[in-house]
Amino acid sequence: MYKVDRYEFETKEQAKIALREEEQIRYIKSQTMMKDPDMVLNLYNKLILKEVFVTPVGIGFLRELQDYLNTIPYIKNEDILPIPVYRPQLVTEENEKEEAAVQKKVEQRRRRKENVVRKASRKKNRDYRKLFHISTFLAVVFALVIVGMFAITCLSTNNVNIINYENEIINRYETWEKQLDEKEEQLRQREERLEKQEAVQNE
Repeated sequence: MYKVDRYEFETKEQAKIALREEEQIRYIKSQTMMKDPDMVLNLYNKLILKEVFVTPVGIGFLRELQDYLNTIPYIKNEDILPIPVYRPQLVTEENEKEEAAVQKKVEQRRRRKENVVRKASRKKNRDYRKLFHISTFLAVVFALVIVGMFAITCLSTNNVNIINYENEIINRYETWEKQLDEKEEQLRQREERLEKQEAVQNE
């Protein structure tokens, strides 16, 4: 028996394949941002479609990726391809017709998986395009609102607003002060007249 990772293989050839997969896993982990869900999903689906891993070592790694993707709320389950379990590499059907039928099924399954991933990719691109158009529209509307607010502020100099309120208050205060001074002057003049009248009457 040949041991690789936590598995034992009957043949040297199987163990070689498992060792190769172990090296590939190390390389993938070192070269990929494993905390980026979109990148992990893309990598996972590519590994499934290309059938990179066939031994329990590689399938265990695919399972880890699958479990991680299932924890991400915005990734739908249908976007995560199931892990295919193929018959062992060395097993072939004795009957040639049965072998041909198995090969045909495998090929059909691969095509179906490719179509699923292609459709999901197109749908995601459509969703992003729609979001882009909506966000662009909202940005233009907000820009127009801001320009409109500035225009109203600049054009409405007679109205009291946050920019000219201090000047407006000072102007009003000065006007009130003048009016008070004028009334005081009128009262003083009236008092003087009354005093003169009283003096004339007393004589």
